[in-house]
Amino acid sequence: MREARRVAAFRRARARAPVGTQLALEAVAQSTGKPTWGGRRRGAGRKRVSARPSVPHRARARHDWRHPVHVTLRARRELPSLRSQRILGMLQSVLISQRKRPYADAFQVVHFSVQRDHVHMIVEGDALRAGLAGFIISFAKRLNMILRRKGQVWADRWHGTTLGTPRAVRNALVYVFANRVRHGAIAVGDGAVDLHSSALRFDGFGPPLPIDEETHDFFDARGRPWLRLRWPPARPRTWLLGVGWRRHGLIHPREVTCYRPRRKA
Repeated sequence: MREARRVAAFRRARARAPVGTQLALEAVAQSTGKPTWGGRRRGAGRKRVSARPSVPHRARARHDWRHPVHVTLRARRELPSLRSQRILGMLQSVLISQRKRPYADAFQVVHFSVQRDHVHMIVEGDALRAGLAGFIISFAKRLNMILRRKGQVWADRWHGTTLGTPRAVRNALVYVFANRVRHGAIAVGDGAVDLHSSALRFDGFGPPLPIDEETHDFFDARGRPWLRLRWPPARPRTWLLGVGWRRHGLIHPREVTCYRPRRKA
């Protein structure tokens, strides 16, 4: 009898209690006058800690394998310059190992340029994310081994620009091969292509570079061998990177040794 009375009293008290309603975040902020956590609003999200603009953490657009991509990777500022023969040899080893990965038929690095604190690449393939992830991890691990250090190598996510037209591909090729001139690595117009790039493997120069196809030695203007090429050339698989850009003419070596960026009007 007592148990029945307790249950009845509990039910009466519960029936008299006000029914709670969940307010939206905007309503809570308006009623209390205090800011709330969460929700879409201006200025939300993690703030950038670097003075240099970083790549936003947004979902990347779906990639069309028929379009090459110009990729930029920036190293951390405390690292030494990447423009050394030892690091170039390591990069060649990474490119060779990339051709043994499961995604080798769906991704490849066709051209590259190594600068002091960043790397430019022109890549193609359907497995863009997997291929770049493999390259980024392999390069970072081997670089840490060379420098005898631990920790992060790259300062940010990779930045990619889709090259959807023949003109865009040609402009990207000139930009990548001439990047050392843009950053002041050499005097403008010294007549030599960048040895820390894949320009030595590029067959789109007119006139062609003096390279011995049997020994893979690159010769300077005096006939002296400069560098032995260890990595095999990457044959473009897309029409844009293999044929399409040539519609606008072959690239003269002076375009990459005397490169001057266009001035904005």
